Amino acid sequence: MTITLATTPHDEGIPLADADWVEGGMPRQSYASPKHAAIVRRQGRLKESFVQTVVDALGSYLEPPGDD
Repeated sequence: MTITLATTPHDEGIPLADADWVEGGMPRQSYASPKHAAIVRRQGRLKESFVQTVVDALGSYLEPPGDD
């Protein structure tokens, strides 16, 4: 899953709070944008089980080094 962040508020934008971040963050108020010019067209919808498989794999990829 990819979430596009913008620093300009839009009607569809969902504001992010500092408490929403587990790690990292943005230096300015940011908004998760469900619509973005970079998104050309909808490809479809994936099964939740497949998405969970990807999320599980990303978890190990995104762990900071040395957290074994």
